[in-house]
Amino acid sequence: MHLPLFPLAPMTLAVLLGLAAPLAQAQADSPAAQISLPSQPLAQSLNALARQAGLTLIVRPELVAGRSAPAVTGTLTVREALDRLLSGSGLSARLDGGSVVVSPMAAPGAGDVQVLSQVTVTGSEQTATSPVYGAVARRTSTGVKTDTDILETPQSVSVVTREQIQLQGATGIDESLRYTSGVVAAAYGEDARGDWIRVRGFAPAKYLDGLPLPNGSWTANTRYEPYALERIEVLKGPSSVLYGALPPSGFINAVSKRPQEDPYHELGLSYGSHDRKELTADFTGPLTEDGKLLYRVVGLARDSKAESDYGYDRRYMLAPSLTWAPNADTSLTVLAMIQRARSRGWGGFLPAEGTLLPNPNGKIEPSFYGGEPSFDRYEKNTQSIGYLFAHRVNDKLTLRQNARMNWADVDHPSVGLLGFVPGSQRTLSRYIYTPREDSTMFSIDNQAEYKLSTGSLEHTLLAGVDYKRSRNDYAVGMGFDVATLDAFNPVYGSPVQAPPDNQHTLQTQQQIGAYLQDQIRWGDGWVATLSARHDWVDTDTDDKLAGATTGQRDQKWSGRVGLNYVFKSGFSPYVSYATSFEPAAGQTYGGSPFVPLTGKQIEAGFKYRPANSDSLFSLAVFDLQQENVLVTDVNAPVFGYQIQQGKIRSQGVELEARAHVTPAITLIGSYTYTQAKVKETTDPATLDKQIPIQPRHQASVWADYRFPANIAPGLGLGAGVRYTGASYGDSANEWRNKAYTLIDAQAHYTRGDWNFLLTVNNLTDKKYIATCDSITWCYYGYGRAINLSANYSW
Repeated sequence: MHLPLFPLAPMTLAVLLGLAAPLAQAQADSPAAQISLPSQPLAQSLNALARQAGLTLIVRPELVAGRSAPAVTGTLTVREALDRLLSGSGLSARLDGGSVVVSPMAAPGAGDVQVLSQVTVTGSEQTATSPVYGAVARRTSTGVKTDTDILETPQSVSVVTREQIQLQGATGIDESLRYTSGVVAAAYGEDARGDWIRVRGFAPAKYLDGLPLPNGSWTANTRYEPYALERIEVLKGPSSVLYGALPPSGFINAVSKRPQEDPYHELGLSYGSHDRKELTADFTGPLTEDGKLLYRVVGLARDSKAESDYGYDRRYMLAPSLTWAPNADTSLTVLAMIQRARSRGWGGFLPAEGTLLPNPNGKIEPSFYGGEPSFDRYEKNTQSIGYLFAHRVNDKLTLRQNARMNWADVDHPSVGLLGFVPGSQRTLSRYIYTPREDSTMFSIDNQAEYKLSTGSLEHTLLAGVDYKRSRNDYAVGMGFDVATLDAFNPVYGSPVQAPPDNQHTLQTQQQIGAYLQDQIRWGDGWVATLSARHDWVDTDTDDKLAGATTGQRDQKWSGRVGLNYVFKSGFSPYVSYATSFEPAAGQTYGGSPFVPLTGKQIEAGFKYRPANSDSLFSLAVFDLQQENVLVTDVNAPVFGYQIQQGKIRSQGVELEARAHVTPAITLIGSYTYTQAKVKETTDPATLDKQIPIQPRHQASVWADYRFPANIAPGLGLGAGVRYTGASYGDSANEWRNKAYTLIDAQAHYTRGDWNFLLTVNNLTDKKYIATCDSITWCYYGYGRAINLSANYSW
């Protein structure tokens, strides 16, 4: 019988025992140490105690599932701490060499020895969607749709865990990915409206639980709250083979918090920069005594001002979910989310003179507000409901069906800037912009996973059919009947009249795809991944103002071939080739419809997870090309038409490390080199130029240290450094953005059921330009943000 262990990575609430070296041979008379464990699920307390004592935990999962442990504090030996944790549970523990074995207490008269059935340790109970206790994930389904060891995936995938998100004080997806290789986070600086991200030079798609999010003009930039997520995964490179239409950069997959067997309750309160106030709640556990029905409710409410004058950011999120598991082979999880965003801010659009360039009148500060406070607002409502269903028919066949319906709407009347009035360096021209958008998306993914053997080959076959339908109603008016504004002595209150719509389109797109994948394992460590897919895409665009409707029908094959060899040491070199496609709506001047944009990539590298180590190191070298890129048709007799003669090539190297160096030290580091250039175009000014917003060099390192209990029990400190190299904001490479280095810091303290966290991002309050794409529009990066939170859990 093969039974998993509970994960032994350090946890946010676990308090170090302060031992100078692992107690590999700990016994009942081991030295006493100051121990402080909060009241929490029994499995977590045992994990914390065992890991920090350098022991291997051996326990049948069903023995501790659903049990809670009392708070344990005091100067105790490992033996004494175990006795207190298990008091009244009907369980006992024995220290056996380098292991702690938990088992049911012997019945009266049965003697002193409890005999267990044989237990074979096969690794962690961690799955592709389960909580990760620490900063190192071992498994993923992103990119393969099966629960797979990261060492066996033939593409680069980075996993940001719940603990990392929390300790680094991230409040957006972009902030969560600051220490991830291959990612440019906050590409246009701070903006409460959305997450502006680049992966390997391109904007990635965004998914939630393996299904796409709305993809409209404004609704596509969905800013989900990280507090509702268990992990955030970035799959880099073409990935259409299992997901259909995607950009060549791949996609970001957010994994929702889901109901858990162990009861857990958390309430949080925080206060920070710009008068930021936030309440959070996370409750989960069983609803029935038999544990077949589980629940979870995650909620957040935030009220904050913004860095710019007159700005604010108010958010409300509620994410309830239920899991019904009538037996060990069947489960149904229903997940819902309601989110409201109400904000007003100024994410940039400032002139170069006074930000990137000098201005005789002085500096335009990040606090400057360029709009009209009485007119501007950003209101976004998002709702979703869906389910994840799985049924194991037998040991070989598993069926899954995942589906979700998303609704999103945006109302965003605003006054924007168009740079200085000609001849002036203090008076700004302005315009009125009134986008409104209503998007819906339904997606469903049907999967059949079948395991079989053919001689010496072990196959994991995956066959599936997925379907998605999106509807996007977008309208916008633009006008210029608004007063100018003095950049250095602004006076607000000018009358603003919303202009009539000059664009209103309704676009409906349907995509159906069929895919097949075979993960083949043979020998001591060979793993081949072979995948193929065919898509049919229908796009209908209704121009409401012109009264014209156009339709486009596309179909495309996608594929991937990957090969890994996983050594017993945990070293896994790999090579892969993958393709992608994106439909391009419209036609040439001659009336020929555009064909899909395509991507292809060759990637090679390695992943290394040393044996008996909670760490993961990776290196990826890639050559990524996008073809059929739309460029201006210089030969068309009418301006504004395009042809598909563009090609972009992105080449680079990415290194990433995630390691629990010791029970007290966690390190996360990355380095990225990316050369992404335009290789074919009709515009000679952009040929062989670096694409916008993509620096050649990026590097980061973050460390967390937890003090020994005999020095400062429950205290931990962390710090990080992020370097972003120079980049260009425009295609012709005329506007160069300077390199910048930022420092982050944090401190956390656990006492009993309380956990306190202080985060300071951009510690030195460095003022820098994230990007400047013209003389008209430049964008400040994130300023210093300080936040103190207190969480109570039981």
